[in-house]
Amino acid sequence: MRSITKLDLQYAHRFYGFKGEAQYLHGHTGVLTIEVEGSINSGVNMVFPCNEIQKTAWEVF
Repeated sequence: MRSITKLDLQYAHRFYGFKGEAQYLHGHTGVLTIEVEGSINSGVNMVFPCNEIQKTAWEVF
């Protein structure tokens, strides 16, 4: 079985000492898609619990 989780990300940054648009605080939006494959865990009726996928993804970031 395959499970797919998508996380929407919004983040902002700026480049100090850079001349141009990037010197100003600006934001981006991204999507992180995580695909997990394995057997169904009968305790949660999922391949891997969604909250655990999110927790693991944020630990990597």
